Amino acid sequence: MANKQIQNVMQQALDKLGIPLTVVLIPDPNRDKHGEIKASTLFVYDKDQTEAWSTLTHEIFEFKLKQVTFVYRTIINSLIEALEKVAYTRKEQFLEFLPKLSKTIEEAKRLSATES
Repeated sequence: MANKQIQNVMQQALDKLGIPLTVVLIPDPNRDKHGEIKASTLFVYDKDQTEAWSTLTHEIFEFKLKQVTFVYRTIINSLIEALEKVAYTRKEQFLEFLPKLSKTIEEAKRLSATES
């Protein structure tokens, strides 16, 4: 079966599964990966038909798994953002405190020197 025909059958499988991706079969044995999803396109780089189908399956699993874990990534990213705001506020408070600390220590040192 020619690459274009395999690509068409792969696309039909995705359509039947309701997966909103476009398959592009680009056999390239020099790639460091077998396939990937960029935007709404699923690229398959395998030259061997069996490997290409295996890669397609892998990429579909990964696509569906990302949908499952999306809520967790969203929660974690929101927590990170909130904690970064807290850390920033505390850092700013600390930086504002430093001049007061220096001034108070210098005044205390001067006071102790005059009382001695």
